[in-house]
Amino acid sequence: MDKKIKILLIIGLVVLLASALVGGWKYYNRVDVPDQTVGQQSSLYLTTMTHLEDAWSNMAESKEVFSKVAQEIRFGMDLAEDYDAVLTFEAGLPFSQGCENFDDNVVAEVVGRGHGVGVHPDLQAKKKLEISQASAYIKERILALKNLVDVDVVGCSGVVGKTDWYAASREAGCDYIDGVVAFAYLSMPMSARPDGYTDEAILNGLFHYPAPVGDERFYPFWIDSSKDFIPDEDGDILLTSGETMSLAMFAEAGSRNGERPECGSDCPLTMSDAEIAIEEIIDFASHRDTTRIAKFNVYFPADLFVPANKEVLEFFFSETKKLQDQGILHWASQADVYNAMVAGR
Repeated sequence: MDKKIKILLIIGLVVLLASALVGGWKYYNRVDVPDQTVGQQSSLYLTTMTHLEDAWSNMAESKEVFSKVAQEIRFGMDLAEDYDAVLTFEAGLPFSQGCENFDDNVVAEVVGRGHGVGVHPDLQAKKKLEISQASAYIKERILALKNLVDVDVVGCSGVVGKTDWYAASREAGCDYIDGVVAFAYLSMPMSARPDGYTDEAILNGLFHYPAPVGDERFYPFWIDSSKDFIPDEDGDILLTSGETMSLAMFAEAGSRNGERPECGSDCPLTMSDAEIAIEEIIDFASHRDTTRIAKFNVYFPADLFVPANKEVLEFFFSETKKLQDQGILHWASQADVYNAMVAGR
């Protein structure tokens, strides 16, 4: 082969290799992310939530319905584990009952595979309940979970609303509260709420906006009441939010402003959703307060964990693995974040 042709071929191969490397690293170098050490108090944790809704009462009654959700959970874990990602599933009472009724302890399997579990009581946010009534409702779901698997730390979501949700959660045995949305402001006086967060505005549209508002929600803090979002170093429940929308909503609305798109739970999962989610994670990592533990949470409805979404899910998990390998973030369960905060007290 002519020497000149050989040189041209070598140059061509080098150019192709360089292009591939640049394409594979485009999310690494999109922003200037400050140096940080994973596992120390300044870590940025990436978490997920999947709610196994209390409203799905047929999960306790229909093996077909229960098995469909169980299959979705296992599909999600299979994909996540290929990329060292950690998921958290929060069970309502029907799902826990289904695990017993159909002799399929998915909850124990989730924990055994290194993922996280919690409870999602989905307390009546719009109705003010007696503390004892609300506490009993939450506790029933905690006991159902503990009957399936031995957990030392109990996380609760879907408990905020007009009821004194701090007192009810404390009495029920919640160690932390996550997935906090604007319903939480309903227990607070107007002086503790952001402008415009009246009861009417919350109940008629703002209810699923993340809370607290702004980036403060990305920093877990201890609380001693549900009268405000003022951190209390001696508090005995951790508010660990970081709440964002479903991954399928990122292309339509993103997560940082809290606005829910018109398509709501019917938004299709697209590659744009995953790309924008990665961009927002990196953007937050680039300017966050590295002196405090931070948590960025992404919601995954169970029905996203299906073969039709495999390509998009693998892209999201693969890109976050790159960020974890680089030390920008650390995948964790919701309980892992709680344990990190306890260790840092």
